Amino acid sequence: MANIALLNRCNLRCPYCFADSYVGSEGDDITIDTFIELLDFCSSEGSVGIIGGEPLLYSKIETILEILKQDFRFHRVSIFTNGIFLDKIAGSLNSKKLHLLINVNSKKDIGEKAFSRLEAGIEEALKHLPKSNVDLGINVYEGNQDFSSLLYLLEKFQLKRLRVSLVIPKDKSEGGIPYFLRMKKTLLSLYEKAKELGVCLGYDCNAIPECVFTEEERSFLDTLPYENQLEREIFTGKRSVCSPVVDIYPDKTATRCFGMYDKARVSINDFKSLEDLKNYFFKEVDCRIINNYPGEKCKDCYKNKTFGCFGGCLCYL
Repeated sequence: MANIALLNRCNLRCPYCFADSYVGSEGDDITIDTFIELLDFCSSEGSVGIIGGEPLLYSKIETILEILKQDFRFHRVSIFTNGIFLDKIAGSLNSKKLHLLINVNSKKDIGEKAFSRLEAGIEEALKHLPKSNVDLGINVYEGNQDFSSLLYLLEKFQLKRLRVSLVIPKDKSEGGIPYFLRMKKTLLSLYEKAKELGVCLGYDCNAIPECVFTEEERSFLDTLPYENQLEREIFTGKRSVCSPVVDIYPDKTATRCFGMYDKARVSINDFKSLEDLKNYFFKEVDCRIINNYPGEKCKDCYKNKTFGCFGGCLCYL
Protein backbone atom coordinates (compact mmCIF):
# COMPACT_ATOMS: atom_id res chain seq x y z
CA MET A 1 0.00 0.00 0.00
CA ALA A 2 1.05 3.62 -0.54
CA ASN A 3 0.03 6.75 1.34
CA ILE A 4 -0.11 10.21 -0.23
CA ALA A 5 0.59 13.17 2.05
CA LEU A 6 -1.51 16.20 1.10
CA LEU A 7 0.45 18.55 3.34
CA ASN A 8 2.89 18.60 6.23
CA ARG A 9 0.88 20.74 8.65
CA CYS A 10 -1.03 19.63 11.72
CA ASN A 11 -3.36 21.34 14.18
CA LEU A 12 -2.03 19.27 17.09
CA ARG A 13 1.33 18.88 18.79
CA CYS A 14 0.97 15.46 20.34
CA PRO A 15 3.55 14.75 23.06
CA TYR A 16 4.61 11.45 21.45
CA CYS A 17 4.90 12.63 17.84
CA PHE A 18 8.38 12.32 16.31
CA ALA A 19 7.40 14.46 13.29
CA ASP A 20 8.16 17.87 14.78
CA SER A 21 10.79 18.59 12.15
CA TYR A 22 8.35 17.58 9.40
CA VAL A 23 5.70 20.19 10.21
CA GLY A 24 5.89 22.98 7.62
CA SER A 25 3.93 25.82 6.06
CA GLU A 26 0.91 26.11 3.78
CA GLY A 27 3.19 26.69 0.81
CA ASP A 28 4.28 23.05 1.02
CA ASP A 29 0.79 21.68 0.33
CA ILE A 30 0.27 19.37 -2.64
CA THR A 31 -1.20 20.72 -5.88
CA ILE A 32 -4.16 19.00 -7.52
CA ASP A 33 -2.06 18.21 -10.59
CA THR A 34 0.63 16.57 -8.45
CA PHE A 35 -1.99 14.62 -6.52
CA ILE A 36 -3.40 13.19 -9.76
CA GLU A 37 0.12 12.31 -10.88
CA LEU A 38 0.74 10.46 -7.60
CA LEU A 39 -2.56 8.62 -7.94
CA ASP A 40 -1.37 7.34 -11.32
CA PHE A 41 1.84 6.11 -9.69
CA CYS A 42 -0.08 4.33 -6.88
CA SER A 43 -2.96 2.88 -8.88
CA SER A 44 -1.62 -0.66 -9.39
CA GLU A 45 -2.65 -1.89 -5.92
CA GLY A 46 -6.22 -0.60 -5.99
CA SER A 47 -6.02 1.06 -2.59
CA VAL A 48 -4.40 4.21 -1.27
CA GLY A 49 -4.05 6.08 2.02
CA ILE A 50 -4.47 9.84 2.47
CA ILE A 51 -2.24 11.29 5.18
CA GLY A 52 -0.66 14.54 6.36
CA GLY A 53 0.16 16.22 8.70
CA GLU A 54 -3.56 16.41 9.22
CA PRO A 55 -5.16 15.88 5.77
CA LEU A 56 -8.43 17.59 6.70
CA LEU A 57 -6.51 20.89 6.99
CA TYR A 58 -5.95 20.79 3.22
CA SER A 59 -7.92 23.64 1.66
CA LYS A 60 -9.11 21.52 -1.29
CA ILE A 61 -9.86 18.34 0.64
CA GLU A 62 -13.37 18.07 -0.81
CA THR A 63 -11.94 18.27 -4.35
CA ILE A 64 -9.52 15.48 -3.41
CA LEU A 65 -12.39 13.33 -2.13
CA GLU A 66 -14.39 13.87 -5.34
CA ILE A 67 -11.39 12.81 -7.45
CA LEU A 68 -10.98 9.68 -5.36
CA LYS A 69 -14.66 8.76 -5.44
CA GLN A 70 -14.70 8.95 -9.23
CA ASP A 71 -11.41 7.09 -9.83
CA PHE A 72 -12.46 3.53 -10.69
CA ARG A 73 -8.90 2.23 -10.20
CA PHE A 74 -9.24 2.47 -6.42
CA HIS A 75 -11.67 0.26 -4.51
CA ARG A 76 -10.51 1.46 -1.08
CA VAL A 77 -9.33 4.85 0.16
CA SER A 78 -8.17 5.16 3.78
CA ILE A 79 -8.13 8.65 5.32
CA PHE A 80 -5.84 8.96 8.35
CA THR A 81 -7.03 11.83 10.53
CA ASN A 82 -7.24 13.09 14.10
CA GLY A 83 -10.93 13.67 13.41
CA ILE A 84 -11.24 17.19 14.80
CA PHE A 85 -12.32 18.66 11.44
CA LEU A 86 -14.59 15.82 10.34
CA ASP A 87 -17.61 18.12 10.57
CA LYS A 88 -16.16 20.13 7.65
CA ILE A 89 -16.18 17.22 5.20
CA ALA A 90 -18.82 14.81 6.49
CA GLY A 91 -21.13 15.55 3.54
CA SER A 92 -18.41 14.45 1.11
CA LEU A 93 -18.09 11.02 2.75
CA ASN A 94 -20.85 9.59 0.56
CA SER A 95 -18.94 6.66 -0.90
CA LYS A 96 -18.45 3.15 0.45
CA LYS A 97 -14.88 3.13 -0.84
CA LEU A 98 -13.94 5.81 1.72
CA HIS A 99 -12.69 4.56 5.09
CA LEU A 100 -11.75 6.66 8.11
CA LEU A 101 -9.00 5.76 10.55
CA ILE A 102 -9.38 8.27 13.37
CA ASN A 103 -6.46 8.59 15.75
CA VAL A 104 -7.94 9.30 19.17
CA ASN A 105 -6.05 11.48 21.62
CA SER A 106 -7.17 11.91 25.21
CA LYS A 107 -8.80 15.04 26.60
CA LYS A 108 -5.63 15.51 28.62
CA ASP A 109 -3.55 15.85 25.46
CA ILE A 110 -5.88 17.88 23.21
CA GLY A 111 -8.23 19.62 25.62
CA GLU A 112 -11.99 19.45 26.22
CA LYS A 113 -12.92 21.68 23.25
CA ALA A 114 -11.01 19.68 20.64
CA PHE A 115 -12.27 16.39 22.08
CA SER A 116 -15.87 17.59 21.96
CA ARG A 117 -15.41 18.53 18.32
CA LEU A 118 -13.89 15.10 17.61
CA GLU A 119 -16.89 13.42 19.23
CA ALA A 120 -19.32 15.54 17.19
CA GLY A 121 -17.31 14.88 14.02
CA ILE A 122 -17.53 11.11 14.44
CA GLU A 123 -21.29 11.39 14.98
CA GLU A 124 -21.64 13.44 11.78
CA ALA A 125 -19.41 11.09 9.75
CA LEU A 126 -21.52 8.09 10.78
CA LYS A 127 -24.54 9.72 9.14
CA HIS A 128 -22.80 9.25 5.78
CA LEU A 129 -20.62 6.15 6.25
CA PRO A 130 -21.43 2.68 7.60
CA LYS A 131 -19.81 1.83 10.92
CA SER A 132 -17.67 -0.75 9.15
CA ASN A 133 -15.95 2.15 7.34
CA VAL A 134 -15.01 4.00 10.54
CA ASP A 135 -12.19 2.72 12.74
CA LEU A 136 -10.63 4.31 15.78
CA GLY A 137 -6.90 4.14 16.43
CA ILE A 138 -4.70 4.71 19.46
CA ASN A 139 -1.03 5.53 19.89
CA VAL A 140 0.23 3.93 23.08
CA TYR A 141 3.09 6.10 24.32
CA GLU A 142 3.33 5.99 28.12
CA GLY A 143 3.06 3.51 30.94
CA ASN A 144 -0.32 3.35 32.67
CA GLN A 145 -1.78 5.47 29.86
CA ASP A 146 -5.34 6.70 30.37
CA PHE A 147 -7.54 5.11 27.68
CA SER A 148 -10.87 6.39 29.05
CA SER A 149 -11.43 8.87 26.17
CA LEU A 150 -10.90 6.15 23.59
CA LEU A 151 -13.08 3.60 25.41
CA TYR A 152 -15.84 6.20 25.80
CA LEU A 153 -15.97 6.78 22.02
CA LEU A 154 -15.84 3.07 21.20
CA GLU A 155 -18.74 2.38 23.52
CA LYS A 156 -20.83 5.43 22.60
CA PHE A 157 -20.73 4.78 18.86
CA GLN A 158 -20.61 0.98 19.16
CA LEU A 159 -17.52 0.83 16.95
CA LYS A 160 -16.05 -2.65 16.83
CA ARG A 161 -12.55 -2.19 15.39
CA LEU A 162 -9.49 -0.62 16.99
CA ARG A 163 -6.12 -0.04 15.36
CA VAL A 164 -3.24 -0.09 17.84
CA SER A 165 0.22 1.37 17.45
CA LEU A 166 2.98 1.29 20.03
CA VAL A 167 4.74 4.63 19.62
CA ILE A 168 8.41 4.63 18.73
CA PRO A 169 9.95 6.88 21.39
CA LYS A 170 11.92 9.92 20.28
CA ASP A 171 14.82 8.70 22.41
CA LYS A 172 15.66 5.21 21.18
CA SER A 173 18.65 4.66 23.47
CA GLU A 174 16.64 2.26 25.63
CA GLY A 175 16.41 -0.20 22.75
CA GLY A 176 13.38 -1.99 21.37
CA ILE A 177 13.25 -5.10 23.55
CA PRO A 178 13.61 -3.28 26.92
CA TYR A 179 10.99 -0.77 25.74
CA PHE A 180 8.58 -3.56 24.85
CA LEU A 181 9.08 -5.21 28.23
CA ARG A 182 8.33 -1.91 29.94
CA MET A 183 5.24 -1.10 27.85
CA LYS A 184 3.58 -4.50 27.50
CA LYS A 185 1.62 -4.20 30.76
CA THR A 186 -0.06 -1.05 29.46
CA LEU A 187 -0.81 -2.70 26.11
CA LEU A 188 -2.25 -5.79 27.76
CA SER A 189 -4.53 -3.64 29.92
CA LEU A 190 -5.85 -1.92 26.76
CA TYR A 191 -6.42 -5.27 25.06
CA GLU A 192 -8.35 -6.55 28.07
CA LYS A 193 -10.65 -3.50 28.04
CA ALA A 194 -11.15 -3.83 24.28
CA LYS A 195 -12.11 -7.48 24.74
CA GLU A 196 -14.73 -6.51 27.31
CA LEU A 197 -16.31 -4.21 24.71
CA GLY A 198 -16.17 -6.87 22.00
CA VAL A 199 -13.76 -4.74 19.96
CA CYS A 200 -11.77 -6.39 17.19
CA LEU A 201 -8.05 -5.52 17.19
CA GLY A 202 -5.73 -4.61 14.34
CA TYR A 203 -2.09 -3.47 14.43
CA ASP A 204 -0.52 -0.45 12.78
CA CYS A 205 3.19 -0.70 13.51
CA ASN A 206 5.95 -1.58 15.99
CA ALA A 207 4.76 -5.15 16.57
CA ILE A 208 6.16 -6.87 19.64
CA PRO A 209 8.19 -10.07 19.11
CA GLU A 210 6.89 -13.37 20.53
CA CYS A 211 9.82 -13.72 22.94
CA VAL A 212 8.75 -10.62 24.89
CA PHE A 213 5.56 -12.28 26.14
CA THR A 214 5.30 -15.01 28.74
CA GLU A 215 3.42 -18.21 27.92
CA GLU A 216 0.50 -17.01 30.04
CA GLU A 217 0.41 -13.66 28.21
CA ARG A 218 0.50 -15.37 24.82
CA SER A 219 -2.42 -17.56 25.87
CA PHE A 220 -4.40 -14.44 26.81
CA LEU A 221 -3.52 -12.75 23.52
CA ASP A 222 -4.80 -15.77 21.64
CA THR A 223 -8.27 -15.30 23.18
CA LEU A 224 -8.73 -11.77 21.80
CA PRO A 225 -10.95 -10.99 18.79
CA TYR A 226 -8.98 -10.01 15.67
CA GLU A 227 -9.80 -8.77 12.19
CA ASN A 228 -8.17 -11.81 10.59
CA GLN A 229 -5.57 -14.54 11.15
CA LEU A 230 -2.72 -12.25 10.09
CA GLU A 231 -3.60 -9.79 12.87
CA ARG A 232 -3.75 -12.68 15.35
CA GLU A 233 -0.20 -13.68 14.38
CA ILE A 234 1.00 -10.07 14.74
CA PHE A 235 -0.54 -9.50 18.18
CA THR A 236 0.71 -12.81 19.54
CA GLY A 237 4.21 -12.03 18.23
CA LYS A 238 4.39 -14.84 15.72
CA ARG A 239 4.76 -12.34 12.89
CA SER A 240 6.65 -9.20 13.94
CA VAL A 241 7.70 -7.86 10.55
CA CYS A 242 6.23 -5.27 8.21
CA SER A 243 6.32 -4.96 4.45
CA PRO A 244 7.15 -1.54 2.98
CA VAL A 245 4.22 0.88 3.23
CA VAL A 246 5.42 3.72 1.07
CA ASP A 247 4.68 7.32 2.08
CA ILE A 248 4.80 9.86 -0.78
CA TYR A 249 5.04 13.60 -0.16
CA PRO A 250 3.95 16.72 -2.07
CA ASP A 251 7.48 17.19 -3.50
CA LYS A 252 7.24 13.68 -5.10
CA THR A 253 9.73 12.13 -2.71
CA ALA A 254 8.96 8.92 -0.88
CA THR A 255 10.09 7.09 2.24
CA ARG A 256 10.00 3.47 3.40
CA CYS A 257 7.53 4.64 6.03
CA PHE A 258 6.91 7.84 7.96
CA GLY A 259 9.24 6.75 10.74
CA MET A 260 12.11 6.74 8.24
CA TYR A 261 11.41 10.24 6.92
CA ASP A 262 15.02 11.30 7.45
CA LYS A 263 16.70 7.93 6.76
CA ALA A 264 15.57 6.63 3.39
CA ARG A 265 14.07 9.25 1.10
CA VAL A 266 14.06 9.04 -2.70
CA SER A 267 12.36 10.67 -5.69
CA ILE A 268 9.55 8.64 -7.28
CA ASN A 269 10.75 9.96 -10.65
CA ASP A 270 13.62 7.48 -10.40
CA PHE A 271 11.25 4.48 -10.38
CA LYS A 272 9.03 2.93 -13.02
CA SER A 273 6.27 1.85 -10.66
CA LEU A 274 5.17 1.54 -7.05
CA GLU A 275 6.25 -2.10 -7.08
CA ASP A 276 9.69 -1.05 -8.29
CA LEU A 277 9.93 1.47 -5.46
CA LYS A 278 8.83 -1.03 -2.80
CA ASN A 279 11.39 -3.55 -4.05
CA TYR A 280 14.06 -0.87 -3.76
CA PHE A 281 13.16 -0.14 -0.15
CA PHE A 282 13.12 -3.84 0.69
CA LYS A 283 16.60 -4.40 -0.75
CA GLU A 284 18.25 -1.13 0.27
CA VAL A 285 16.61 -0.59 3.67
CA ASP A 286 15.14 -3.78 5.12
CA CYS A 287 17.84 -6.19 3.95
CA ARG A 288 20.65 -3.91 5.14
CA ILE A 289 19.16 -2.89 8.48
CA ILE A 290 18.13 -6.40 9.50
CA ASN A 291 21.80 -7.27 9.98
CA ASN A 292 21.91 -4.85 12.93
CA TYR A 293 20.57 -6.91 15.81
CA PRO A 294 18.20 -5.11 18.24
CA GLY A 295 19.19 -7.29 21.18
CA GLU A 296 21.94 -9.71 22.15
CA LYS A 297 19.70 -12.76 21.99
CA CYS A 298 18.54 -11.77 18.48
CA LYS A 299 21.96 -12.62 16.99
CA ASP A 300 21.33 -16.36 17.11
CA CYS A 301 17.57 -16.19 16.60
CA TYR A 302 16.38 -18.20 13.59
CA LYS A 303 13.31 -16.00 13.10
CA ASN A 304 15.46 -12.87 12.98
CA LYS A 305 17.90 -14.38 10.51
CA THR A 306 15.12 -15.52 8.17
CA PHE A 307 13.07 -12.29 8.21
CA GLY A 308 10.46 -13.82 10.50
CA CYS A 309 11.08 -11.12 13.09
CA PHE A 310 12.68 -7.68 13.09
CA GLY A 311 12.91 -7.54 16.88
CA GLY A 312 10.66 -4.48 16.70
CA CYS A 313 10.41 -1.55 14.31
CA LEU A 314 13.31 -1.05 11.88
CA CYS A 315 13.52 2.54 13.13
CA TYR A 316 15.31 1.24 16.22
CA LEU A 317 18.20 -0.13 14.16
